[in-house]
Amino acid sequence: MPESSTGTAGPGRPRDAEVDRKALQAAIELYAELGWAKFTLDAVARRAGIGKAAIYRRWAARDRLVSDAMKAALLLPEAVIDTGTLREDLRALARSTMDHYLGPYGLAGLRLHVEARAHPTLFGELAAGIRRTRVLEARAIIRRAIARGELGEQASPSLILDTLVGGLLNHVLATPEELRPEMTAQSARYVEDITTFVLTAAVAIYPPPCPSPG
Repeated sequence: MPESSTGTAGPGRPRDAEVDRKALQAAIELYAELGWAKFTLDAVARRAGIGKAAIYRRWAARDRLVSDAMKAALLLPEAVIDTGTLREDLRALARSTMDHYLGPYGLAGLRLHVEARAHPTLFGELAAGIRRTRVLEARAIIRRAIARGELGEQASPSLILDTLVGGLLNHVLATPEELRPEMTAQSARYVEDITTFVLTAAVAIYPPPCPSPG
């Protein structure tokens, strides 16, 4: 059973937006560092530098705070990638994915998808929502490429997405910690290389239809 997630602000007192911001920021940082098992409201209060009472007035249980922090950090406003060409769409998708993995919330996002399997009642819906948004975006990129005649009709959005996003994820996870600064500095070059690789493979496997003779 999930923990109680009822939390309210103190009666007659408007919520302080700065306190909310500090608490949510501390929560996402601690979740990324410690994971769900060691995440506590007291630790959030210490990290945020605010009183425990302020935390407990807003979030009576840790599951609600983690959920709110995840939504604030990971559920970004929808931004449709539609540049007009498959190459530029794949490049934009790769760049945004790499920026996420290397950014301050990348580890939290990875933890969420892993822990959604161990705690589906707590995290399953949120993880599925984030995953669904990204999958639909990638599928739209491939459908538009087919419609423009850049790929054949049998092109598989799943295979192309798995190759691009999976390659980026493996690159980030497989790089030793001492080489992370170098990897980050060269991330733009890697985005270009993997975009070219995936595009070349996709066109070779799913060639565009031959133009009709005039």
